[in-house]
Amino acid sequence: MEGLLKNGGRRLSAQFIRTRARHRRLEASGIALASLLLSCGSLFAEVTTLEVSPLVAKSTLVGPARKENQISVAFALPLPDPSGVAEFIKHVSTPGDTLYHQYLTPQQFADRFGPSAGDYAAVKAWAAANQLQVTVDPVTRVNVTVRGSVDQFQKLFKTQINTYRSSDGNEFVSAAVKPSIPNEISSKISAVIGLTESKQFAPMVKVGKVLGENPAATADTAGGTGPGGFYSAKDLRTVYQIPAWGSLDKKEVVAVFEQGGFVPTDISKYESKNNLSDVKVTPVSVNNSPTEADPPLEGDVLIEAALDIDMVIGINPDVKQVLVYIDSVDSFQTALLDAITQVGTDDVAQVLSISYGQDEDLQGNTAIQAENTALQVLATEGITVVASSGDRGAYGDGFGSYNVADPSSQPYVTGVGGTTLYTGPGQEYAGEAAWNELALGDGATGGGISTVWNIPDYQKNEIGFANGYFTVNGGSNTFRNVPDVAAVGDPLTGVSLYVKAAGGWISTGGTSVAAPIWAGYLSVLNAATNWSGLGYLGFFNPLLYTAGASLGVDPDAVMYDVEEGSNGYAPFYGTPGFINGPGYSNTTGNGSLWGGGFADQVITNFKQRGTSPGAFGDFQGKVSGDTVKFSWSPSSGAVAYVVGISHFGSYGFNLNTSYLTKNTKLTVKGLPPLPTGGFYVAFVYAFNASGNSRNLGEYAFNPTR
Repeated sequence: MEGLLKNGGRRLSAQFIRTRARHRRLEASGIALASLLLSCGSLFAEVTTLEVSPLVAKSTLVGPARKENQISVAFALPLPDPSGVAEFIKHVSTPGDTLYHQYLTPQQFADRFGPSAGDYAAVKAWAAANQLQVTVDPVTRVNVTVRGSVDQFQKLFKTQINTYRSSDGNEFVSAAVKPSIPNEISSKISAVIGLTESKQFAPMVKVGKVLGENPAATADTAGGTGPGGFYSAKDLRTVYQIPAWGSLDKKEVVAVFEQGGFVPTDISKYESKNNLSDVKVTPVSVNNSPTEADPPLEGDVLIEAALDIDMVIGINPDVKQVLVYIDSVDSFQTALLDAITQVGTDDVAQVLSISYGQDEDLQGNTAIQAENTALQVLATEGITVVASSGDRGAYGDGFGSYNVADPSSQPYVTGVGGTTLYTGPGQEYAGEAAWNELALGDGATGGGISTVWNIPDYQKNEIGFANGYFTVNGGSNTFRNVPDVAAVGDPLTGVSLYVKAAGGWISTGGTSVAAPIWAGYLSVLNAATNWSGLGYLGFFNPLLYTAGASLGVDPDAVMYDVEEGSNGYAPFYGTPGFINGPGYSNTTGNGSLWGGGFADQVITNFKQRGTSPGAFGDFQGKVSGDTVKFSWSPSSGAVAYVVGISHFGSYGFNLNTSYLTKNTKLTVKGLPPLPTGGFYVAFVYAFNASGNSRNLGEYAFNPTR
């Protein structure tokens, strides 16, 4: 892939490298993906008691929970062969492996890896014998959730359940003393979730301004064309150069996890204002939860749901459906686990987006381990999971101590950080910095180093990262680094959406914006790979961390590397947080969305066994105004061709517009504007499941010359 373009005295790849290729890989291009077997802590042991939530000691006792109140408790069951599951995920996620993309159904997972059917039946029988209602009963048998009264659980687990008020004023229910696991089930389960809880709700949305019912689309601080001057759906697609590949295969389904409902007319208002089609949005009840919104009570939860749905549709207007998995009655730990489980049981969505989270220590090790098993099920099924990295900087709920948020720190999740986004006229990308408004008391991107998870193989130096890729900005070579990627999150440069109960149009930010942006983008990539016959992306991190490998560069070189900013504020917290710089940063991960260029790199570098497309040439173009007609000779064995048009914008960034076709001709209309003296460089690659073949020449042109 030697296609070259002169830049600052160096000859660089025009088509795939977004700026300078600083970080060369240690190994030759075309390296094999290293083992994905994750070091995820010790195996489950028999549980007899549960630790009380650490939030209890930091909160005010309101009083005993009402005995008649209903609560849900989930029992996780251990996998008989956890290393076998991890090894299988490695195979189905490794390009070139004979099992690559050979995903399982839920029943196949149960048959091959599921917990003991006898133990599962025994837990259900115990629940029935104690008049507990089974509400989550997945075919995979990884967990079972039951519902009963506070009084029932107090007696069964020999504990006292109270209501507490945390320092932020929110109430939650938790055991006051260590619950004891009944002997009948203690040897059959690996975790109990729902008795020793912390936060009831954990949305990460940050509301900026209330703009009203009819705000003017005038410039504010964001530089967008949406209400109030904040970013619209089209603005985001333009800024991040999202390829219009969703229209190629209108079968993609994205799921979002929510702790409350949404108002359909709010979504319709956003779609109408942004000239988007009416996408099917379907609520899915989790654990028998109501799905209707209750606007006066739900507050940020209601806004979170609208934001997640809007961002997915805004980035991929051709998405077939958004499934909204709602649990509005259970604690965050139980609701999250049950939603992940149900997404796996349904096995309909290709991407799951989670804009909720809390510190690892508050989430608790038992809940985290149970989530991990449920996430492994999704990975075996080929479902991609993205999650917000948090909105309280390096500290989370701590003061001076560093914390990362679960589930974004989970090894089988792509964690998404937040940025401050800068744009020029016409929403041209002008750069990003780590979002940090801690000095104003308005949050910052989460990120840091996990205290639960050892470093996964996709972040290990053995893969071939440049020396110090993770540690140069304060990261770790021992534990999981968070996040993996980033997108806009600063409320001051945020997005506008409509929530009538919140006052009409509002501006929002937080990593809650960034995660569904990436979910929508990955559904665009899924449309392209499925249309090309390559299947769905599945567990994404192995592909992410080897992006650029065929060029001999680290992943930040095929993304917008965010080199400025931090997520700390030492004058208040006493510690500086994590800083940004070239390479990986524990604030924004490998970087932000270089939509077209990164997409080109992903789709042309599948490495299944077989023969890559044959050589081809005769790449030509005919230019007329802002239209160019390309043609080239066919490549034997190609399933499709990617045509990219790159140019350097006014701010020095390589802007890439990408197209896919199965023909050997392509007409492109409406070329983006060029800076004075600039020119376009067009290129074409043939690709199939085994690799790619590049046309021998590029086509440089300026329509005004």
